[in-house]
Amino acid sequence: MNDRTIVPTWPEAPADGWNPALTADGIHLWLADLDRPARSLAQLATTLAADERERAARFHFPEHRDRFVVGRGLLRELLGAYLNRPAKALCFACGPRGKPLLAGEDADAGLRFNLSHSGERALYAIARREVGVDLECLNRVVNDASVAERVCTPREWAAFQALPAEQFREAFFSCWTRKEAIAKALGDGLASGLRSLEVCFPDDRLPDGRVGLRDASGREWSVLNLPLDAGWRGALAAEGQDWRWQGWCWTRFSSFSLPFSS
Repeated sequence: MNDRTIVPTWPEAPADGWNPALTADGIHLWLADLDRPARSLAQLATTLAADERERAARFHFPEHRDRFVVGRGLLRELLGAYLNRPAKALCFACGPRGKPLLAGEDADAGLRFNLSHSGERALYAIARREVGVDLECLNRVVNDASVAERVCTPREWAAFQALPAEQFREAFFSCWTRKEAIAKALGDGLASGLRSLEVCFPDDRLPDGRVGLRDASGREWSVLNLPLDAGWRGALAAEGQDWRWQGWCWTRFSSFSLPFSS
């Protein structure tokens, strides 16, 4: 573990033997550190499929390669625990809009997932409905104003321009993560037309702070910002408005069984 260990804004995952039930209205979030010791990295690498290993090998910088390996390996460990399947036995495919899905004998398991990573952290969502997450480090080098003008609705952009300079960055990343999360839940990624998604006004929010919206087919979706420690912004989006979420910091990596694996 490096010196940027996750501050446990969320509770640490319980001890071995815990077995949470993922209900139809439940969404489980896992916040993990991607910088792992060499032994952990090597063990996670053994769970990857050939195409994932090939992708890892194409990274120019070892740090980026290792974080990719850990991120994919942890995703496999998580899904394997929920499915009671070996992590390396899982197969993935892309849906019609490019969203990753479980394939093979797990295709009909009714499990949906999404992953976001920024710097040394990753955020995973596991659910029984379409779901999307986004995680961003505020230290990320980005031209906030340029991106905001490109992805915000005219009303959002006008509101951002009226903010004091010292408030702009945090407000922008709160809005940006909501847009990214809903785009990923929809399965469109950045091609979904983020400039048409208005998610930044309190008077448009549901009582619990979620922003509700409908897609082109009339389906309901909702998105909210997540409580994270200083320097980070994140958001969760899911189909419908009747869901609830639980989140844990997953920092115990002395073994590769999840806290709730059977």
